[in-house]
Amino acid sequence: MSVSTVVVMGVSGSGKSTLGQALSRELDATFLDADDFHPPANVERMAAGIALTDEDRAGWLDALAERLARRVPSERIVLACSALKRRYRDALRRGTPELSLVHLTSAPALLAARLAARQGHYMPATLLPSQLASLEPPQPDEGAITLDIAAPTQALVAAVLAHLELRMDPIPQFTKTILDTGPDGRAHWREEAIALSEGKPMARLSPLMASGGCQLRESPVGFRSEFHCTETPQWVFILQGVMEIGLQDGSSRVFRSGEHFYSTDKLPAGAAFDAKLHGHWSRQVGDQPLVTLFVRA
Repeated sequence: MSVSTVVVMGVSGSGKSTLGQALSRELDATFLDADDFHPPANVERMAAGIALTDEDRAGWLDALAERLARRVPSERIVLACSALKRRYRDALRRGTPELSLVHLTSAPALLAARLAARQGHYMPATLLPSQLASLEPPQPDEGAITLDIAAPTQALVAAVLAHLELRMDPIPQFTKTILDTGPDGRAHWREEAIALSEGKPMARLSPLMASGGCQLRESPVGFRSEFHCTETPQWVFILQGVMEIGLQDGSSRVFRSGEHFYSTDKLPAGAAFDAKLHGHWSRQVGDQPLVTLFVRA
């Protein structure tokens, strides 16, 4: 599932910022706290224990929607925002219609206890009853997930990731194209899957693979090698131009800029090289010199 914006909503004291920050780290997302978008007049009212009206919130919601609308295509955003009423959430959707909602809730006693323990925030615990009275839980068509904040933060993060279907997708795999030596001593192609099992949902990594150095090579127009075997297994990355690999059976395979393969067509143990049986040839194709990067295994 492609997710661009996640709004973590709930009344004051529900832990929106704590979960939002943890979630943004997992998603490699920009974290925004809606409290930072309130104008000074709103902050002063809340600090004085005065509940905000819809009119007070109008400019604040417009500013949030405008920031969401400015999201660049590659950016993901996690926004911690009370978003207590349906019309507030609809206002946010003007900035990003596809936003996903995470509603944090719990027993009023736990919420009050958290507010009482919180320091350095302008929102007083006396406003909790008014927030609970204003709260309109997400409706079925909003596709929200509702979580009890009594659970540990990491458990909440895992639940949100599962809801977004990021952790439910199969682990992606990378196809490793291998030039290998078959049981008959001849070169052949095969493929092997490498699981991208590490990293984060937005940037998957394979397990770390050892390497023994790398070399760049430029092959001029018209270059073609004789039949040969690979001395040391190595990745071959085509950086420029086109490379063709030919086998003893007369077949060949073409690799273009941005493509790659893993060469491990080694001479069988104890064998003497036979130019009519062993190895493969390579050549430059087209009117552009061939630039390759060899990374030894």
